[in-house]
Amino acid sequence: MSAVPGLVVFAIGNDARGDDALGPQLGARIEKVSPPGVKLLAEYQLQIEHALDLHDAAAVLFIDAAVGLEHAFELRRIELDPAAQLLSHSLSPAALLAVFERIEGRAPPPAFVFALRGESFELGEPLSAPAAGALEAGWAWLSARLSVSGLLAAASGAALQHQQCNRTGHDAPEGRPHAEQ
Repeated sequence: MSAVPGLVVFAIGNDARGDDALGPQLGARIEKVSPPGVKLLAEYQLQIEHALDLHDAAAVLFIDAAVGLEHAFELRRIELDPAAQLLSHSLSPAALLAVFERIEGRAPPPAFVFALRGESFELGEPLSAPAAGALEAGWAWLSARLSVSGLLAAASGAALQHQQCNRTGHDAPEGRPHAEQ
């Protein structure tokens, strides 16, 4: 992948904890296609030093599993949170942006979370069937937008789609596109 990225992607999660593997598994797909201008970082969790990885970024994408999503996946913009709690062992994406602003003395690049719906996070469990469906739907959507311009256009609302679930629990593109920021 590119040495000076336009888009920094953090694929966050733990392969040993069921659906928490969604981030790393989507990251592995990104790595296989190795898009130009994309720097991929597969991480168990975000740490303070990851702020240094944002130095030359034009945009940042955090890919992670999430519970309680209505759809298979969602893209949302992260706003800087200057009051975010800074822990020594893990940070939220908003807290990482706050660290970046503190050390760089400038606003962070536009940042987004690409959340994939997960349901089961037990140690030693494989990816659940619903999470596997979310992975497929998320990859189909994200792979067409995996660049700074593609991500920014999607986040503007014009192209953002969520996948609806049919009765079998597998994702199907039945829903009307809608935006969420």
